[in-house]
Amino acid sequence: MFAAVTPVPPDAILGLSLAYAADTRSDKIDLGVGVYRTIEGETPVMAAVKKAEAFVIDHQNSKRYTPPEGAPGFTDNILKLVFGDADVLQSGRAAAVQAPGGCGALRLAADLLNRFGARTISTGAPTWANHKPLMGAAGFDIQMLPYYDAASSSIDFDAYVEAVKKLGPSDVLLIHNCCHNPTGADLSTDQIDILAQMAKEQGFFPLIDAAYHGFAQDLEKDAYMIRAFADRVPEVLVTYSCSKNFGLYRERVGALIVVSDTAERALAIKSHALNIARANYSMPPAHGGAVVSEILGSPELSKMWRDELAAMSGEVRGNRQKLVAEAEKAGLGNRLSYITNQHGMFSLLPLNEEEVVKMRVDHGVYIVGGGRINMCGVNHTNVERLVAAFKAVTQS
Repeated sequence: MFAAVTPVPPDAILGLSLAYAADTRSDKIDLGVGVYRTIEGETPVMAAVKKAEAFVIDHQNSKRYTPPEGAPGFTDNILKLVFGDADVLQSGRAAAVQAPGGCGALRLAADLLNRFGARTISTGAPTWANHKPLMGAAGFDIQMLPYYDAASSSIDFDAYVEAVKKLGPSDVLLIHNCCHNPTGADLSTDQIDILAQMAKEQGFFPLIDAAYHGFAQDLEKDAYMIRAFADRVPEVLVTYSCSKNFGLYRERVGALIVVSDTAERALAIKSHALNIARANYSMPPAHGGAVVSEILGSPELSKMWRDELAAMSGEVRGNRQKLVAEAEKAGLGNRLSYITNQHGMFSLLPLNEEEVVKMRVDHGVYIVGGGRINMCGVNHTNVERLVAAFKAVTQS
């Protein structure tokens, strides 16, 4: 069976982490893997999560399967978090199932779309590296649309709209909700409204990937895209991740949210999602979903979590400001000023592949191919050296 097997090349980002770990330079800088990190390089367990975990474990009296739709209370609380008091929730047009992380939700969405005859899935270029294999495993070849203009370090919205105009019924548009990965360049509310109106008029299907809810501005503002589309079009799918905003990376907690034109149809679609899940992973992991449910169901823990999340996102915004200020101080003018107008953990430095390699080899600065940097890795202890390395590589 496996006599002719050869190794699969290692994941580029994980390979970068291994190279960083093997680097003996004391002043090396890790801007690679996309997780939140403190200035000490740690990814701590949030205080609200620790308290919720203690309660869940203390009150746990069985390891039987969690219900197919998720830990008790999880989906109801996620829907309230995403939609607030919006009519879509009050009318029952929204339903959800817990999935193994945002990746599990994306694969579930792709299988669901494939089952009901979706023809294409398109998204703006560049996009998160794992979108293609996740959609590809469900039988889709993602079509890349113009989105980010590297020359101006900004969204080319006119080109994006022209490409989206070609989409119609049976076509799916995959959209980053906020904190675009890898560019950090998010659509404005006006641009979101234009896209939502286009979806209504053209009939293409919106698939919104919400991996960083609360990391751009705040929980309310970051939900604008989801609510805008749900208000304007009859059907939407949302893939939701609790990895970043709850810090539950390894617990694999996510949700597939279904919005339809009636409550009855939303529940019918949900039943198909559960049917697909049953043939894939059967039941979702229980622990992380129970922790999220406990946090969102407790006023005390919810406030603690919201305060922690606000502090984390504020720290990342501060790192952006540090980088831009240091670049100006180093004589680079406004070359990196676009970074303060972006959101979330990531931005793209204007580097070609050769320069990315030089940053790593010559200066010990570890950056993902394409120039993507994790803004969590930028801080007052290394920003001067980071800018100096960037200046040396780009001006050599």
